[in-house]
Amino acid sequence: MSRSDRRRGRNNNWNNNQKKNNANQKDNSNQTQKEQRHYPVHKISAQEIAEAENAIREFKSRNPVCELCKQPIQEMASAMANKGSGNPVHFDCIVKKLSEHEHLSEKDRMTYIGNGKFAVLHFENPHDMRHFSIVKEIEWERAEDTRSAWREEMAGLYSQIK
Repeated sequence: MSRSDRRRGRNNNWNNNQKKNNANQKDNSNQTQKEQRHYPVHKISAQEIAEAENAIREFKSRNPVCELCKQPIQEMASAMANKGSGNPVHFDCIVKKLSEHEHLSEKDRMTYIGNGKFAVLHFENPHDMRHFSIVKEIEWERAEDTRSAWREEMAGLYSQIK
């Protein structure tokens, strides 16, 4: 086989691979289009968008006050419900209050572990944050409790699902 024949063979292989890739891309785009047809699209009118934006602005303008520090809550997304009353409080205020009541040593840290629970973590080496043990779990928001009205309203305003 001559050198030019080998080159042509490589070019033919390359061309064949390109054709296969293009065919696969067409199949993938057709499949994507088919998948998209199965989901109903809810078109939002300009009036609905304006109403939603006004409702969010009104919600943000309320500026509720934290029951723990008596300061306004600027970022409601990071607020949690206060134990007992269910009113919004600063996340940092909860951490500060729990840290004061737990009398943490320099090797202990208060942290949020999810689902409304905090924990006291103990680090043998405070510079190595990978190795720790949970000393105590503290339930702040109970999962069984119904969500607070302010949180329900916020979830409804910011939800992308209609």
